[in-house]
Amino acid sequence: FLKNETDKPIKMTLPGPMTVVDSTNNNFYSSEEEMAFAWASAINKEAKLLDDLGVDIIQFDEPAFSRYPDKVEKWGIEALDQCVSGLKCSTAVHVCYGYPQPGLLRPVNDSYETIIALLEQSKIDQLALEFEGANLAPKLLKNCPSKTVIFGCVFNSDEVMEKPHSVAKRLCEAAEFIDPMKIQAAPDCGLVMMNDQTALQKLSILVEGADIARKNLGF
Repeated sequence: FLKNETDKPIKMTLPGPMTVVDSTNNNFYSSEEEMAFAWASAINKEAKLLDDLGVDIIQFDEPAFSRYPDKVEKWGIEALDQCVSGLKCSTAVHVCYGYPQPGLLRPVNDSYETIIALLEQSKIDQLALEFEGANLAPKLLKNCPSKTVIFGCVFNSDEVMEKPHSVAKRLCEAAEFIDPMKIQAAPDCGLVMMNDQTALQKLSILVEGADIARKNLGF
């Protein structure tokens, strides 16, 4: 989690119910859906405890959303909404295609357009989305006009090193489809798989690219 200068927690992350179900053996519930709503209830209780601490944002990680768009539509959004029920703080959900791992293909498919449109109908305030590593078109953001978008424009891999102007271009393209005041520049899904030097280089590129984009957009 992140803290501010007063040592108050400002952002906490919890797993989302679909992702928990996707990585948990079920020997009790009659279906994945039933199990997901049981998890959603438990996650919501944890989220309320964090909310009571005064946290600003609680993010729910749902990388499994990208692999199962049919389940997202059937019960995933409802389960996610149950997680945020009764919270006073801002909420976010993170959807990605997973960390790149040697020897393993990432399950990049065309599910994002469907998922983003479904998330527009959710109770979640912010969408943390991977765009760079999956090379997705920013025009997909037309499907979530009411949400703040944590826009992934730096890939979490040390095999690729973006340029500040390419990051700025992606951000400006995103601003064609969503209010630029609702866009937050970010890595696709964290940089924990990298060494410190590479991660800092990525963050520097991200900051410089965002500065260029602000100037190009007149801010």
